[in-house]
Amino acid sequence: MTTVLVAMDSAAFENYLQIAIPAYAQTNIESGRWEASTALEQSRQAHSALLPQGAETENHYLFNIRTENSDENVGHIWVHIDDQHSLRTAFIYDIEIYESFRRKGYARSALKNIEEFVAGLGARSLGLHVFNHNQSARALYESMGFVTVSHNMKKTI
Repeated sequence: MTTVLVAMDSAAFENYLQIAIPAYAQTNIESGRWEASTALEQSRQAHSALLPQGAETENHYLFNIRTENSDENVGHIWVHIDDQHSLRTAFIYDIEIYESFRRKGYARSALKNIEEFVAGLGARSLGLHVFNHNQSARALYESMGFVTVSHNMKKTI
C-alpha cells in the first residue's frame, strides 16, 4: 500500500497524545523499564519535555499516515532533525500503524515517505529505537537497511 504523510495540526496533535502517551507507557512497562504505577506520568513528562511547543516544536515533525487515496488515518509518525554533531541526522521518536491496518505494507511505505522527507531536509542518516521484545518491528527495520548501533542491557537484581 502507498501512504502519504499529513502534517498534524493542533487538534490532530491532541488526538495523537491520547494514543501515544498510554502506548509509550505500556511499552516501557512491558520492557521492564518502568513501574506500572508511575508509567503514565513518566510518559506524559517525556512527551512534554521533548515537545514543549506541541506540534510546533522546532525540528520535530509529526504526521498522520494515510493511504494515498483516503482521508483515513492508518497510523502516525514523529521524526526529529538534529544538527548538534556537525552532521544533520534524523531520528524517529514514534511510529505506529493502528492495529487493524498492520501487516498490509503501511509501515514500510511510511518509512520510505519519512526517509524521503528527512533527506529533503538534508539529513544524512535516519535512526530509531526499537524495544527488543518487538520482533516484528525489528525484522521490518532490518529489511529496510537499518542496522543495530548499540544495545542497552539490564539485569534485574
